[in-house]
Amino acid sequence: MNSSAMSNGNIRSIYDIQTNNQQTYSSHLANTLNHIVQQLDILTKTVSILETRLTMTESKLQKINNKEQNNE
Repeated sequence: MNSSAMSNGNIRSIYDIQTNNQQTYSSHLANTLNHIVQQLDILTKTVSILETRLTMTESKLQKINNKEQNNE
């Protein structure tokens, strides 16, 4: 085998390793980003529920306040 063939083989091997590493990193990155998106979705739903509860509480307090003002 001549040195050119060995050099090309080494370059291909390094390229293959780098490509495999990039695919592995890409897969891990995609999984991590997917997990982050799922967590953000849960946070969004939680904040929405809290906002609904706060609105209900404010409405009840307003009704109580209006009743007290009417009784005076």
